[in-house]
Amino acid sequence: MSAVAPAAERACDLGIVIVNRDAVGMLRDCLSSIRRHGGRVRTHVIVVDNGSMDDSVEMTRREFPEVLVLPQGKNLGYVPGNNVGLQHVDAPYTLFLNNDAFVEANALELIVDFFDAHPQAGAVSGKILNPDRSDQGTARRFPTVANAIFGRRSLVTRRFPDNPWSRRYMVGRHRTDNEPFEVEILSSACMAVLTAQAREMGGMDEDFYLYWVDAEMCSRFRKRGYQVWCVPGARIVHFEGQGGSTKTFARRMRATVGFHQDSYHAYTKVHELTPWRPPAMTVASLLGMRCLALMGLQLLRPKRATSSGGRN
Repeated sequence: MSAVAPAAERACDLGIVIVNRDAVGMLRDCLSSIRRHGGRVRTHVIVVDNGSMDDSVEMTRREFPEVLVLPQGKNLGYVPGNNVGLQHVDAPYTLFLNNDAFVEANALELIVDFFDAHPQAGAVSGKILNPDRSDQGTARRFPTVANAIFGRRSLVTRRFPDNPWSRRYMVGRHRTDNEPFEVEILSSACMAVLTAQAREMGGMDEDFYLYWVDAEMCSRFRKRGYQVWCVPGARIVHFEGQGGSTKTFARRMRATVGFHQDSYHAYTKVHELTPWRPPAMTVASLLGMRCLALMGLQLLRPKRATSSGGRN
């Protein structure tokens, strides 16, 4: 494992990559939270703008001149956008941060300090909260087929949140202390990684549309001998689905399809399964049926997101 320069010798501690499209209000609040709660962490903030038609680019340049803005002129997509930003980071650690996520006091300091003290850490996040301050359940084990029933936003988990299957999956949701703990996957809504190693791995896997790309990336870090950690003292509020991915009916439908495609990619890539292996075919069939059911639900209530691609 390559060493990271001591904090005293670094010009910058943390690169923050934010992918944005037509979410000027959320982006302003996100950038304001970084400026307000950066503390002693020296940050290099990069906004990759995917062809916004609103005032996102102009607002950022006008109100946050310290931010590097990279207008793409078109919608590259979430995953390629993050990879563009990763290539411009000049810091040992890179934080992928959604434009609808806001960091709280000390969050960035706690994440950087944890990296500095734990050279075996490859990916680190804090506790990601819903706007009502409840845990979003993003510090997890890698899902199994059972998570179609006991997943993070499934009906069973919402009605019976303390059932043993959901508790085993969402290991962070039921912890009450602030001690860091090791997990298998984190959410790229707020996920810091080792910059050099992330680049060496090719960044995020561009086979993914949006979802589960973070789980697959964490898996690659773990296969390289690194650990994945949650530092719950670092708090981040995430207005899930409000950064642009589910703003319109068409986007919500694409998100539902993309969620299930990405679920299949994650399962087969992490377990190194070829498409014609029986487990891969079984997962594809189950996800296909679930996707069709949720698309039908979406047609019945077109103004609301399904449980895949945004909160109900």
